[in-house]
Amino acid sequence: MNDRASVREPATPCKGTHAMMNAGYDRQNLLAQGHAALHAGNVTAARSQFAAIRAMQPDNPDALHGLACVALAAGRADLAIGLAGRALQVAPRGPFHEVLARALLAQGHPQAACAAIRLACQRQPGHVPTYLACAEIMEATGAVQEAARAFAQAARLAGCGNVPVRRLHAGFLWRRGRRAAAIAQMRHVMNLAPRDAVMAHELAEMLLAHDDRAGAETVLRMIVAHHPADARACALLGALVFARGRMGDAAGLLRRAVARMPEAESCNNLGLALMALGDMAGADAALCAALRLAPDDARIALNHATGLFEGGAVRAACARYEAMLGREPGPDGDTLARTRFNLGVGLLARGDLARGWALWESRLAFMPPHPATTCLPQWDGRALPAGRRLLMHMGQGLGDGVHFLRYVPLAACRVPVVLRVPAVMGRLAATLDQAGDHGIEIITHDEYDGLDIAAQCDLFSLPFLLRMHAVPAFAPYLGEGRWQPPEEGRAGPLRIGLCHAGNAAYRFDARRSASVADMAPLGDVAGVTFISLRPADAQAGSLPFMRHELPPDADLLDTARLIASLDLVISVDTLVAHLAGAMGCPVWLLSRFGGDWRWSAAFDVQAPGCAVAGRAGVPGRVPSPAHAPASQWYPTLRQFRQARLAPPARAWGAVVARLCAALRFACSPS
Repeated sequence: MNDRASVREPATPCKGTHAMMNAGYDRQNLLAQGHAALHAGNVTAARSQFAAIRAMQPDNPDALHGLACVALAAGRADLAIGLAGRALQVAPRGPFHEVLARALLAQGHPQAACAAIRLACQRQPGHVPTYLACAEIMEATGAVQEAARAFAQAARLAGCGNVPVRRLHAGFLWRRGRRAAAIAQMRHVMNLAPRDAVMAHELAEMLLAHDDRAGAETVLRMIVAHHPADARACALLGALVFARGRMGDAAGLLRRAVARMPEAESCNNLGLALMALGDMAGADAALCAALRLAPDDARIALNHATGLFEGGAVRAACARYEAMLGREPGPDGDTLARTRFNLGVGLLARGDLARGWALWESRLAFMPPHPATTCLPQWDGRALPAGRRLLMHMGQGLGDGVHFLRYVPLAACRVPVVLRVPAVMGRLAATLDQAGDHGIEIITHDEYDGLDIAAQCDLFSLPFLLRMHAVPAFAPYLGEGRWQPPEEGRAGPLRIGLCHAGNAAYRFDARRSASVADMAPLGDVAGVTFISLRPADAQAGSLPFMRHELPPDADLLDTARLIASLDLVISVDTLVAHLAGAMGCPVWLLSRFGGDWRWSAAFDVQAPGCAVAGRAGVPGRVPSPAHAPASQWYPTLRQFRQARLAPPARAWGAVVARLCAALRFACSPS
């Protein structure tokens, strides 16, 4: 035996087998890279990878499927159908029906698409993405019940902790109008992924659309807590707290949003918040930034012009309003009406009552309508049929109401009037002068059966309807006995009613109202007893030297009775100033710079006693201050105006100093 011949050499791999192994590895690698590129949105790279596989194996079903996905992503559903169909010919049981179904749907073959996706579900009964695709396609073709079943099956397969499936299901429920169920689903998603900002934003937007502002605020606060740099969340949350009147919080959030993502809407909202806080310079800067970002946005232009008006630049504001009204194309209907109204306010502030009252009527286009407007015609200012009456109603604040009540007796000279007022004003309105040719009936409800009403109008439309192009001659028109000067020689300290702050819900209250610290120097004035004229529910944090004589349940007649016992009323621009003025009581008005149109210099008069210091002027124990102009609206009212625009914290110092000096003069021996 030949020993060498019996020794077996080690086996050498066949070259063909090795090449086949390498080719298989390359195909899998190329396939993975192609799908990764497709997932990333890089269609060109994905096509290259799948084409490389076909170059090695032209009928490779996975490559054909990949190229079908590429074609669909590129908008060539026709090519996708052919490629997916070829893949299924090569591998009939392959997972290629989903892309075929999507391509058929895109190409306008809904029934074929539904058949293909049903077959995909049969071939892959445990594959969650296939059931999600089935739900999507069924919903798109109107098979809503089948879509719901597909979502349910996907949820069962995925388990209760699968965030993407629950998120998609929530979206489906939302689109089908099942909002509460969708929100509950998204809340579950947030419990699973509490720090996911994308999910949280979706939930917040659902809650906002569902008008659950408190819920949306909670979610947005969670986002901001976990993601302080999320500008979108800061912007949305800032807008929400702005709407709730929390201007300080709103400004802080909106500043953060603008610093990271300076969008026009955020800049606009920041400008409005700063305007409400009295930071007029900051408001102007923010609104100018908003205009640079959105120069054609009429809403922002309107807000910027309003800022100019509030800052005292009335003529400049009116010029902006005029320019907006001359634009082609013009703003949307709501913005157009608001611009016309604001121009009307500006013209009133300049003393142009004829044009101002006409444009003032534009408020009726954007203010909530009174219920009577749906069943009664608008009064045109003319006489009514015999025995029929006019319904008047009021839709603005109580101070405005008291101011405009002066026109009701003038209207009653033409027609019988039924005046609808809030309950708190009912007894006071009943003291209106009844000297007109027709009666005035006061009601505090919205039931008009049996009242013989033929027409209706807003109380604040009376100057326009009555063609009042000048301030009507004044006579005290409210109060049981009107204000009378105290008896000559009455001893004791001056009784002065004080109202240093108005309703905090008013948009510009930060500039209108004075703080307790601002008014503290009044406590050092001797010879005065200060009586609070603020409602009982507003007494918290009031001045320590104030007496409180109003009953807790006081209405406006109770307030009028108290005013009748006073020597003087000192008030910021709020209801109390109007009520005291309407009674003929002396009023010292603390007026903000660029304030309400009624207190503009266009309505100043040189009252007796204003030219020189002394005790002439309004009858009584309090002299008219020489530096304080009187008003055409209320001849017994004198204005202590802020001399310049300043932030609220610094705006009242000089005014209160003049006020204290005037009070000391009033209390000095004659």
